[in-house]
Amino acid sequence: MTLYYFHFQSGDRLIVDPEGIDLTGPADALEMAAKLAADLLADREVACDWARSAFRVEDQHRRRVLRLPLAAVRAKAGRRRARMN
Repeated sequence: MTLYYFHFQSGDRLIVDPEGIDLTGPADALEMAAKLAADLLADREVACDWARSAFRVEDQHRRRVLRLPLAAVRAKAGRRRARMN
């Protein structure tokens, strides 16, 4: 297991994840980041510049594992809805 931190960045503002989550690997970290992003996008009370927002995922050694822009998650969800209609 590896400890992954899911920091949220919106423009110049960074919200640091101080606790992290134990996961089996980078694929699980990507899945978790996508879930966190989808949850934020679905929350109508959260307002930010989605085009400039992303989750930055780091491992327990503070090495960047991935960056997931919320715009990419939003676009993917839009394509999925379009296919369903």
